[in-house]
Amino acid sequence: MFSNKKVTTKDLIWQGLIFWAIVYTAAEAPYSIVYHTRIHLWQVIIDIVIGAMFFVDFQSHYQKLKKIRDKERKKGIIESHKLERFTLVIDLIACIPFDLIAYMIDSPNIQQILSLVRLLRLVRVMKIVDMFGDLVFVPKFIKMQMIVVWSLMAVHWVTLGWICIYPSEEGLSLVDYYIKSFYWAVTTLTTIGYGDITPNTTGGRLYTMVIQIAGVGVYGIVIGNVSRLFAENARIKEQTRDKISQLNLFMRHYHIPNKLQDAVFGYYNHIFTKRLSDNDHQIISELPQALQRELQMYMNINLIRNLTIFKHCSFECLRAVSLSLEERFFAPGQPIINIGDHGEEMFIIGHGNVEVTLADGKPIATLTEGNFFGEIALLQETTRNANVRAISYCDLFLLKKTDFLRIIKDFPELLSSMENQRK
Repeated sequence: MFSNKKVTTKDLIWQGLIFWAIVYTAAEAPYSIVYHTRIHLWQVIIDIVIGAMFFVDFQSHYQKLKKIRDKERKKGIIESHKLERFTLVIDLIACIPFDLIAYMIDSPNIQQILSLVRLLRLVRVMKIVDMFGDLVFVPKFIKMQMIVVWSLMAVHWVTLGWICIYPSEEGLSLVDYYIKSFYWAVTTLTTIGYGDITPNTTGGRLYTMVIQIAGVGVYGIVIGNVSRLFAENARIKEQTRDKISQLNLFMRHYHIPNKLQDAVFGYYNHIFTKRLSDNDHQIISELPQALQRELQMYMNINLIRNLTIFKHCSFECLRAVSLSLEERFFAPGQPIINIGDHGEEMFIIGHGNVEVTLADGKPIATLTEGNFFGEIALLQETTRNANVRAISYCDLFLLKKTDFLRIIKDFPELLSSMENQRK
């Protein structure tokens, strides 16, 4: 089930800190077990900090669960919450600073056991994944970060498994041997296997076969997730390219004149610049009318907010205008306003060009994107004193007289902006 809940910056930072604390534990604890390293003071300090973070996180989850249970009791709902209780116990154990205990006891065997217990902190990863999995939108940098980190972590664990089977090699330092083992893990997981490092025992061969089989799946999962991540990012652009490509083939097949091609492509360029795609209305068509109206308002605000007339208007003014706008399309040569007509609306040019002419046909102005016309008849209660016709494919916003007079009364800054633009 999806949730429309958004992750706040505070939550994102906190979950990021928890995530990296888990990553540190997932990398350092197995390394300490395999290499039988002694606990150092810096490890103790880091472990205390991580334990404190997990304790704060534990308290937060405990309070949330307590509130849920209190609400259920009031409603007469009886739930066992056994799974939640179990995870709370795991979270509580994860708060314990095991490195501090191991440092104080100074026993290699106990250090090994406590390092294993520390791996219980990895259970917290499932909560992070579950939290983001319920969200409709997850930032791409978070998805990429998790793919890269856990891919490297998988290679790290495979490397340590190899080191368990073949602990050391003469003439190589601990770091050099780890890098050599890491190289083997990468080539084996990616099924490249150059053959320069090969197992020479039964255990090693069995381990290698398991890793090679697992590597096929891991490699596919990683490549698949990365490909899907980039595909999601480029899906709308790819759909746009396909539409333009099909349109271009259409133009060539039917030998459409260049002038008309320019007009068509110009219109589509306007559509794809101002909107997400050419089917924005279809995206929201299944929603209730009230929600469609709200979303349409924000779509209209996005279309008009950069027009000169609205640049210095408040959001409340833009909201009022966007709720009243009607979008109209006109073809080249199509009349928009005729002399003598009674003025019932004004127009704002979203895209295209219009020509203003007098009664004798003499052109007096050419208006382009961001300009407006028809407002004089509304303000002065007169008939139209000029003809206006489209000279290209036009996308106009219509504002009816009653809405226009109401808006300039409530928001005088719009009228001031119009007067300044006319000067």
